Amino acid sequence: MELSERKKRILKSIVDSYIASGEPIGSKYLTTSCDFTVSPATIRNEMSELEDMGYLEQPHTSAGRVPTALGFKTYVNSLMEKYLLTMDELKVLNELISFKMTELSDTLEQASKLISKITNYASFAVLQAPERTALRFETVFIDETDFLIVMICDNDAVRSSRVKLREPITKEDLQTLQAAMNASLTGLHAEEITMPVFISFEQSLGGLARMASACVKAVYDMLSGDSKEEVHVDGVTKLLSYPEFSDISSAKSVLSIIEEQSKLIDLLSGAKSDNLNLYIDDGGEAELPVKDTSCVFCPIKVNGKKIGAIGVIGPKRMNYKKVIASLNYLASGISVELDEQNKTELLKGEHNGSGTEQDG
Repeated sequence: MELSERKKRILKSIVDSYIASGEPIGSKYLTTSCDFTVSPATIRNEMSELEDMGYLEQPHTSAGRVPTALGFKTYVNSLMEKYLLTMDELKVLNELISFKMTELSDTLEQASKLISKITNYASFAVLQAPERTALRFETVFIDETDFLIVMICDNDAVRSSRVKLREPITKEDLQTLQAAMNASLTGLHAEEITMPVFISFEQSLGGLARMASACVKAVYDMLSGDSKEEVHVDGVTKLLSYPEFSDISSAKSVLSIIEEQSKLIDLLSGAKSDNLNLYIDDGGEAELPVKDTSCVFCPIKVNGKKIGAIGVIGPKRMNYKKVIASLNYLASGISVELDEQNKTELLKGEHNGSGTEQDG
């Protein structure tokens, strides 16, 4: 059922008032403080219908009502006024965005600290594990039982691994091996090197099948060697100043999702949107199984591909206008800056005749 304009206005007023006060909102407050011209009875009827529709709920025996997860989401998606960042906020955000990003991990760590300072909530930044694939393989003969596998990756890095064998090989054997690796193992992520892939590669080697196991292990290790997410968290103690987290059990619940970094990584990996993502406690475990808690995050992208995210965790009645404006501005600014730096590096590589970086 679509909300009428009056219901939308009532829902927006309730969410705004609840975010500001933290107290259930009643019809009397709306009629005296929010410029409604209809009677309190009409407001009560509308609020009752909004409750039946799942947008509001009545805690305890209070006459007032508070927004549900659905009410908050509707507010964020279609009712919320746009927040205009102040000059001071824009200044500090722009300083971070324009700073030379030599290490992305350091940039995201600073972004997390800055967002926590601006919003007064706990914040986090996640840098995803690098997903590399091999563009091609080359082999280098060392001696009859030693050779080098060189892997040229899709991110312009070059990895290498030394392989020792028990039986002698020839330079001709390595040429055969190199061709088989390029035919079977390029374009795969580490987790895609499955048993069927291994068997197919082994069969393609014919009389050199004995080399398959050592080669596949070397390739897998090169693809997954440093595949680990980085998580930076800031402003955790700020949450304890909010009434929602004043008792020990509530504090432990919200701190658990921050301290156990795997929970944050799982949340990000299950993101529903390539842009803003909003998760709110809905009274169950469907989204965010932490009572009275909300999480908002935006992805960081390079050339349209997600490489990480920055976000905020706070009470369900957080100041969404300010949080979302700050996150969107910072995330999009960092993404644009990274794209520009990436283009500059590519142009430098073309000018110098080389775009690879040896890291093996």
